[in-house]
Amino acid sequence: MNHSKPLTESVYRAVYGDIINGRITSEDILTERMLIEKLGVSKSPVREALIELCNEDILRAIPRLGYMVIQITPQEIRDLGEARISLELYLLEKSFTSLTDGKIAELDALNQAHIEDAGVRSAPMDNWQRNMEFHLRLASLARNKVMYDLLEQVLRKLTRATTQHFMGYENGDLAERSSSSRHVELVRACEGSDLRHAKRILETDINALRL
Repeated sequence: MNHSKPLTESVYRAVYGDIINGRITSEDILTERMLIEKLGVSKSPVREALIELCNEDILRAIPRLGYMVIQITPQEIRDLGEARISLELYLLEKSFTSLTDGKIAELDALNQAHIEDAGVRSAPMDNWQRNMEFHLRLASLARNKVMYDLLEQVLRKLTRATTQHFMGYENGDLAERSSSSRHVELVRACEGSDLRHAKRILETDINALRL
């Protein structure tokens, strides 16, 4: 969300974070008064944040009642996954011939930073944000802003589904470790100019989401 009003941004992030981490579910009813009291802000930024969340299909307004989280159906997740594979595989192939040693080094540094960060922050939202950052960084190398923006939208819509997936593991960081190792392997395939292997790893990583 790119919003010019700091209080609206703060409310948006607070509500969105609670949704992502399961503290607000599709069974809960949110009201403006509830958020005003909880967050200690005025009505205007609360209303603006809620409208933005509705515009992004995260919440829906229920007249005279409040707001509820929109459930993501299995079919929607499958459709988003297909869109993601198409976008990411194309962008990887487009950027492959221009992957310099410097760009490979940047991806290596990002992976290392994520591995270190995972030892400190391992909440579902943290895991997904690291995953999303890697995939968006890789996609950005193709220098196609339209497709990059489309991919970012798809990933944002998948955020809630993916964090729920991570929550399903008995060992909370299992999915994170698996994803990190695939990212490292993917960068090694890029370094070795093995496009076929890189695409296979990328598709495996994307398909790791199973709900």
